[in-house]
Amino acid sequence: MKTEKAEITVGKDIYSELKKNSRVVWGVVAVSVISIVAILYLALVIYADSTSKIFTINNQGDLIPLSLVSQKADKVKVIKANADYFTKQFYDLDQYSIKEKKENVLWLIGEQPTKLIKDKDNKGYYSNFLSINGLVQKSEIVPNSWKILEVDGNPTVSFSVLVKRINGAAEDFFQADVQLRMTKVNINYPYNPFGYLITNFTENLYRVNKPTDEAVIVQDSLRRENINPTIEIK
Repeated sequence: MKTEKAEITVGKDIYSELKKNSRVVWGVVAVSVISIVAILYLALVIYADSTSKIFTINNQGDLIPLSLVSQKADKVKVIKANADYFTKQFYDLDQYSIKEKKENVLWLIGEQPTKLIKDKDNKGYYSNFLSINGLVQKSEIVPNSWKILEVDGNPTVSFSVLVKRINGAAEDFFQADVQLRMTKVNINYPYNPFGYLITNFTENLYRVNKPTDEAVIVQDSLRRENINPTIEIK
């Protein structure tokens, strides 16, 4: 009979296995670190993108992002847009929109303008639109009346508003010479869509004659061409 030799099975080299495991662990760590860095970078990009945009609504009701850049010309556009938005909320009034616009105005202003506007309210500025049926007030900023100072800080903005008050067939015209002081704050859409809080507000309101046809044509031309010859940027 042949005697079979017993084979002794030698275990795996533990040091070789540990080296393999170590490479796997380091590979997992490297992938994890790369993933975390990539996620952080993406989050920073999204945050920077969100803080560099304002939002507006187009005619179809869609929310449209508008990029903001640091150049003065673009800052002026945002400042003017904020002033124009405030003007439409404060002066364009009728009995149906008055409650909403009163609330919108209060989101745009600080303590001093709030006291002034509430004082006007107590004197009947808003109640007239509720007590006089059909009373409507429309406004537009005179396009060559803009003056803007301290664009890179807290800008001071002055402009004139032509206000037309319509009561049936009767039309009365007023001009409001307005000065605003704005402070940069975080954008709070839709309550403060441009990120400026109006901290000071003065208004000089007086009656004027109805604009002539020639004056209307000139103002319309300036408005279409976006010409503001008296703007001051410092």
